Amino acid sequence: MKSISRKHPVAAWLAVIFTFLISAQICPSQANAFAETKPSDSDDSWQVIFIGGQRIGYARTTTRTVKKDGKAIVVTLNETHMTFKRFGQELKVQMNLRTEENQDGEMLRFVSETKNPPADTVKTIGTVQQNRLYLEIVIAGRSQKTSIPWDRDVKAPGYEDRLLRNPPLKPGDKRKFKSFIPELNKITDVSIVAVDMRRVKLFDGTTREALQARITQSLLPKMIQRTYLDENGNTLKTETPILGTTMVTYSVSKEVALEAIAGQELDIAVSTLVRLDKPIRNAHDAQKIVYRITVPELNPLDYLLKGPTQSATRVDDDTAELTVTRLRPDPNARQVRGKPEYMGPTRFLQSRDHRVVEHARRATAGQTNPTQIALSMEKYVNKNLKSKNFSTALASAAEVARDMQGDCTEHAVLLAAMLRTKKIPSRIAVGLVYSELHAAFAGHMWTEAFLGGKWLPLDATMGRGGIGPGHIKLAESSFADDAPTPLVTMLPLLDILGKMKIEVVKVE
Repeated sequence: MKSISRKHPVAAWLAVIFTFLISAQICPSQANAFAETKPSDSDDSWQVIFIGGQRIGYARTTTRTVKKDGKAIVVTLNETHMTFKRFGQELKVQMNLRTEENQDGEMLRFVSETKNPPADTVKTIGTVQQNRLYLEIVIAGRSQKTSIPWDRDVKAPGYEDRLLRNPPLKPGDKRKFKSFIPELNKITDVSIVAVDMRRVKLFDGTTREALQARITQSLLPKMIQRTYLDENGNTLKTETPILGTTMVTYSVSKEVALEAIAGQELDIAVSTLVRLDKPIRNAHDAQKIVYRITVPELNPLDYLLKGPTQSATRVDDDTAELTVTRLRPDPNARQVRGKPEYMGPTRFLQSRDHRVVEHARRATAGQTNPTQIALSMEKYVNKNLKSKNFSTALASAAEVARDMQGDCTEHAVLLAAMLRTKKIPSRIAVGLVYSELHAAFAGHMWTEAFLGGKWLPLDATMGRGGIGPGHIKLAESSFADDAPTPLVTMLPLLDILGKMKIEVVKVE
């Protein structure tokens, strides 16, 4: 049985979250969607993207006003390309987003695509009709349709860029609005405060006078973006704190934006490790570990979930003591029917997919004991998902069942879907796992099964028959279609990775 020391646990979702942040900052959209006529007021801009001083990609934004049914419609097109590494393996992400809105910023329609080979393209089409947003979401080649209530005061993502220019901000100005983020299917409150004039260094090394504005979003309230604007309200540069470093975008020419990334790409997995002063011996075999968690300027209790395996107490304003205890599988646990959101198939957990069902059948071979079924599935996924690669940010269970490759996220979603084929409620856990190889904690995802009235944690990446106290849980999700998207579950990691310090107080 392989231990975690022989694998590289990784925050696999960071690629997509970076894309979400960039699309929210730059002004999103996508190509080839609707027929357009009589284009006017076309605006094309290019940006380069840096994380921690290393160039990781570029974005292009095109905005034009067209006539449709006699009305002026603002069409915004954006494509974002990023390349970086995770534990040495290259990961490429492309996001395309196209929005239509009226001149007041009211969203009418959008088309969003996320491409992260070898995973299938994820595509979402949204159309506003009266007081509802109708969504068609395509994952693993399968289309699902749904709708959610819609507030017509909510603005399209491209509205922010126009708001900064019409009219240009002056020091002391404040502007607020609600915006929709298609990548998350969530509404966020955006607040803009124009601070003061200051000299700012641009991509080519020159400096110029610019207005600094501070922009915050309710989904990431601790993450304050600084945007530097010229006299016409055009964005020259942005700076956003993330993962203990800074993400910077510069407005540049097309030729500069399309230049190949030179040198070593950023390794986001290595750069986000939470290293310890001393290694933990046998962390995953211990019965209990007490940690001291410090996150400067944040309350760790806001991030540490309480449950059967975890309890936390406050030490001071930015420090908490966390006790993590092993929860051993109960061989006599009864199968308990859970809430519907943990039982049925969803867009990412396609438990009725024929390959998922077949893997579940092979894993259990006629077993009837619920605990043994869960443990056999954990072991099966660990053994049969043989291509342990880090090139995919997040694939669905159906894709994993087909290709049998991926990292912790793919192990987690496949096991969760397989459990549901046997009527065992399941959910996804997000947090940190101790890596013996690095003597550090890394971002991680695993699965939980509801047995005997308790959530039993399982980690198919490790395949050890449950988990020990080397896992620190920060979030959980049913991955239900009407629940927050998987990315929303992972957002807490953006606040604390790169900032937090972990000390080991006691190991039992």
